[in-house]
Amino acid sequence: MVECQEFVGKIVSSFKLYEDSIDGPEISIEFTDGTVFSSCLKIASALEAKVMRNEGGHPRLLKDYSTSPVSR
Repeated sequence: MVECQEFVGKIVSSFKLYEDSIDGPEISIEFTDGTVFSSCLKIASALEAKVMRNEGGHPRLLKDYSTSPVSR
């Protein structure tokens, strides 16, 4: 949960929901004092792939083929 106490008591002048933005769904809230809050749900994919060997009950990493998250 994200709690933004700095917006308590402010007056909203515009509330927009963008379903098809480049990075994913986005919410934009504009306040009468000129403050803007935006939030975007980013979806990323990553591959986790490792080669391991069990050595006496302790796994040892031989090679890590994992990739960094990539935004879709």
